[in-house]
Amino acid sequence: MEKATAPTAKNREPGGAAGGIPRKRGQSDNCYGDIISGLPDAILGTIISLLPTKEGARTQAISRRWRHLWRSAPLNLEVAPSLCANLSELASFLSKILSEHPGPARRFRCPSIHLGDSYAQVDGWLRSQALTNLQELDIRFVRPSPRPETDHALASSLYRLASTLVVAKIGGCNFSKEVVPLSNFPYLKDLTLHYVSLSEEFLHGMLSSCKALENLLLWNIFVVGHLRISSPTLRRIGFSVCAGHKELVIEDVPRLERLLLPSWGRGGGTIQLIRAPKLEMLGPLSAGVAVFQGTMPISLTNLMHTVKALALTSGPRLNVVLDILKCFPCLERLYVVLQKNSKMDVKDVSLYGPLDSVECLGTHLKELVILNYEGCGQDVGFAKFFVLNAVVLKKIKFGVPKNNNGDWVAIQLDLLQVENRASQDAQFDFKCGLDDVINYLRVHDLSLTDPFDCLFSE
Repeated sequence: MEKATAPTAKNREPGGAAGGIPRKRGQSDNCYGDIISGLPDAILGTIISLLPTKEGARTQAISRRWRHLWRSAPLNLEVAPSLCANLSELASFLSKILSEHPGPARRFRCPSIHLGDSYAQVDGWLRSQALTNLQELDIRFVRPSPRPETDHALASSLYRLASTLVVAKIGGCNFSKEVVPLSNFPYLKDLTLHYVSLSEEFLHGMLSSCKALENLLLWNIFVVGHLRISSPTLRRIGFSVCAGHKELVIEDVPRLERLLLPSWGRGGGTIQLIRAPKLEMLGPLSAGVAVFQGTMPISLTNLMHTVKALALTSGPRLNVVLDILKCFPCLERLYVVLQKNSKMDVKDVSLYGPLDSVECLGTHLKELVILNYEGCGQDVGFAKFFVLNAVVLKKIKFGVPKNNNGDWVAIQLDLLQVENRASQDAQFDFKCGLDDVINYLRVHDLSLTDPFDCLFSE
């Protein structure tokens, strides 16, 4: 009987009796020692593009297999001051990366960077071959005075990238004299203009050029002329003006769901909703803001049935809040930021007939959030009205500036007469220790499911 011979190095099958590593079906003999390295270049390039810039560059040290991938991977470049010791080195370093990277670009982010006198380089960066097919642009200037030549260059470069941009965030520019050419932004979904001066003509031209825009954030802007917004695709708008402008006209936005207005309307203002049939979330509004539906102010004869979530700020008095609620009969969530320098009228709470005059209290209002609640007499009186009169309420949330213990919460529950609450299903949630609760309202973040309720979303 012949003795079986052990398989040699040439005929030994991986995974055999000799303990080799099993080879998966379809795996090439030319393997690099790990599963990831065996993936196609396109997939590895995508993986590298999702890494921070430094980590992506370091993949060249993994092996010869990875060495060429960094230069051809989609560029995901985020510039931070910490990259270089001084501004001139930073600008030079950035220019070097862009000049040596032949691959396509996914994202270019250069936020709040002081670039000294090197503004002329911006146009060169945005025109570089490396940023061809750019999908995300985030560039914001910090400068002591306007630079018209840079603004024009940036606008021209922005239009050159129009065919591929999906996200664009621009800050610290003056577009008040720019006119948008006849170019299309077929894929742009998110547009943010931050600390930007713009004209009605510029905004109209941009919106007309965007065929897929869903989110528009105009954050601390300076407006030259009237501000009228029309778009067949917009779903969310965030608007905060720096100074001088007190009127916002939503002319024709048939898909609009959210109109978020942080720190706007202090001292009065006007919002005109000519056509926004799907609007569900509105605010924060101050008591001095006039809201028009069509050409008439909202009133008992001109109700807004679509709004489900409403935020109020600037310390409106209870009777003012109730008058506002009468105009939103289908309201489900109410957010109120209490301001202490505005005296609230709570002495006649028992005289109101809420189920007759404020329809949402008896049919729809399920959640109330009261921010800047300190537990004083006025605060308690304001909240107690809803405790005793909101029939379908499920939860009341209190944002409290100071840290308080369980005994303080127990005293508050007693003062609010929760045992006599109109809705026996109502629950009470106190979140203490918020020093400046108004600054926690992240209504500028259009991606949040409920930006008004971000304090309690943990």
